Amino acid sequence: MIKGEDVKKTSEITLGTAYDINKDLVQKYEKTLTDEELQQKKELIARYILEVKQFYFMLLCHEQRDYTLFNLNNESDYEKGLKTATELIECLNNRGQIKGIDKTKDNMAIEIWISNENESFAYYFFGYDEGVIEIGGING
Repeated sequence: MIKGEDVKKTSEITLGTAYDINKDLVQKYEKTLTDEELQQKKELIARYILEVKQFYFMLLCHEQRDYTLFNLNNESDYEKGLKTATELIECLNNRGQIKGIDKTKDNMAIEIWISNENESFAYYFFGYDEGVIEIGGING
């Protein structure tokens, strides 16, 4: 014991944010979804589209500055939802390996994890009617 001195040892461990931890876990441990799993996820997406009852949807990955707008052309039936889900999956496959597709806890969006060789990213798919301002038609 050292007299007269208050000796303290601390270990500094930087864990990062919950997002950083999830990125690391997805990159290291999650497997790419199979075709069968993707088919089930398409149905989840189609049901979500019906529940949300909007005609515009945004696919957003803030970290990648990746924003894609989907226009359902004023139709929101189940078949249109499945078609949109198929287009969404194709769009996601162009960005990397799809590791997860699930509703967020608050049911406000679909959370999607995509990985490439070096890193994983969270994307969100959500209703976006309030983000679109339409000014007349093509000719008007």
